[in-house]
Amino acid sequence: MKKITLIAIILFTVVFTSCKKDRFIGPDTTPENMEQLTVPTSFDWKTTKDVQLTLTANSSGIVEVTNSQGVVYQKAFLTQSQPYTMKLTVPVYEKNVKAKFMGQEQDIELSANNLIINF
Repeated sequence: MKKITLIAIILFTVVFTSCKKDRFIGPDTTPENMEQLTVPTSFDWKTTKDVQLTLTANSSGIVEVTNSQGVVYQKAFLTQSQPYTMKLTVPVYEKNVKAKFMGQEQDIELSANNLIINF
């Protein structure tokens, strides 16, 4: 019985240690310097975008433009019935901002470069 156990242990050891997966490592294509780097000509390197907001209100007061987490991008004083043009620079990944004016809040989708907002 001891012989069979010993043979089984040796057999299992040989079987499980002899099976190894073949790993093929391809050539390293990581560029070593900037001259070797290949970037498509259509790649946009900008990390920010500019949006022009034209804001009007029925009363005078301070408007605040924030992101969805409440970080303030810009504040401005609106004069009653006079349009105010604001150039807003936001990160490219930003798709929406919020405008807060006298207790009102509007979600603004940044779908165009020129947007008109009325309070």
